[in-house]
Amino acid sequence: MDLGEADLLKKLKDGDQEAFNFLFRQYYAPLCRFACRYLGRADLSEDIVSDTFYNIWRIRETLNITLSIKSYLFQAVCKNSLNYLRKVKREEMLEDYLHLYSMGHNNKDSIDGTEPSELLFVSELGKKIRNSVEKLPQQQKTAFILKKYEDKKNREIADMMNISVKTVEMHLTRAMLTLRTDLRNYLDDSHE
Repeated sequence: MDLGEADLLKKLKDGDQEAFNFLFRQYYAPLCRFACRYLGRADLSEDIVSDTFYNIWRIRETLNITLSIKSYLFQAVCKNSLNYLRKVKREEMLEDYLHLYSMGHNNKDSIDGTEPSELLFVSELGKKIRNSVEKLPQQQKTAFILKKYEDKKNREIADMMNISVKTVEMHLTRAMLTLRTDLRNYLDDSHE
């Protein structure tokens, strides 16, 4: 395809599949290598680049590219890679919080040297987690508290609750899914 940038962009906006395929073939591999510098994993890089191209196709009619298409693609992949890393960091903070903190009691050693903004985020996150845990069905709530806050093994929880280990695992899985759903917006939108 031998088109200038303006013509290529116009064809893309008009939904020309051939123009889109040309961009994909031209930039997919270099964008994957670029994303891998941020993410450190080829599979994640491929996902980020594929998602970026998918979103470009989805919003093609309203695309406003003021720089070159190449610059736009690299900036979009950079932004999406950084957003992914921020999301992963927030999810890790959620897991760390669940492992390091009991209901309302924190471990001072675990927060020494932490940035004030991180402390505020962790404090707010703790409140949101406690609120979400309180709303869980009783069996899920009990299993979750015993596992995450009292560091009990699944076998111990099963014995204490008089249920099977598989049932404990099911309660824990459902509790984590509920928490992730409840906290998704908070984890995606806060702490930028």
